[in-house]
Amino acid sequence: MKKTGVVIAVEKNNVLIRAQRESSCGSCAGKSACGTLGSWDIKKKDKNDYEITLPNILHAKVGDMVIIEVPDQLILTASMTFYGYPVLAFLIAGATSFQFAEGLGLSGDLFSAIGGLIGAGATWMWLMKRPNMMQMPEMVEIQ
Repeated sequence: MKKTGVVIAVEKNNVLIRAQRESSCGSCAGKSACGTLGSWDIKKKDKNDYEITLPNILHAKVGDMVIIEVPDQLILTASMTFYGYPVLAFLIAGATSFQFAEGLGLSGDLFSAIGGLIGAGATWMWLMKRPNMMQMPEMVEIQ
């Protein structure tokens, strides 16, 4: 997916780009939670404008219109990373906690719920500390 944005600031080796959400996003059910550019350093300015900081690999200047390319399979990768893995951890930690509690002669339901929540929370926090696990968008052209 390609998006067009304008460079609004240059800081060292990075640029701050303001982009607009596409008009086709108006009919999407997930529009309120979507930055269209994924889960990077995006700051929402209003309901249609976003700002993203990217490496200035093309030596763009303030006011330049740039094309940003977002990897096509990013949506699937991001979904699995931030939703699938915590759910999987919840199920595994919950089942393990249940078996452990039952082995001690305790009620497994409470331990299963607590263990599952701890497993999912720990997995999610671990994923949040890994910033380079997905392919980032990048500037591909100055218009």
